[in-house]
Amino acid sequence: MDKKVLTEEELQKLKEFQTREENLIVAFGQIAYQQETLDKQQDKAIQEKEKFDKERSDFATSLTSKYGNGTINIDTGEITPTE
Repeated sequence: MDKKVLTEEELQKLKEFQTREENLIVAFGQIAYQQETLDKQQDKAIQEKEKFDKERSDFATSLTSKYGNGTINIDTGEITPTE
C-alpha cells in the first residue's frame, strides 16, 4: 500500500487554518471576558437609574403636595397651575 503524503502547500494551509482557529478561540474568550465586565457595568447603571427614577418621582410628589398640580418653568421656577 502506497503511503500518501500531503503537499507542502496543503500542509501549510492546514497549519494556517489551525492557527486562525486558535486565534478565533482566543478572540471569543476575550469578548466573553469583556462582556462580563460590560454586564456588571450595565447592572450598576440599571441600579443607578432605578435610584434616580425613585428620587425624581419622590421629589415630584413632594412638589405636587406642596404646590399642587402644575407646570414648572425650569428657568424661572414659576409654576403654572393646571386644572
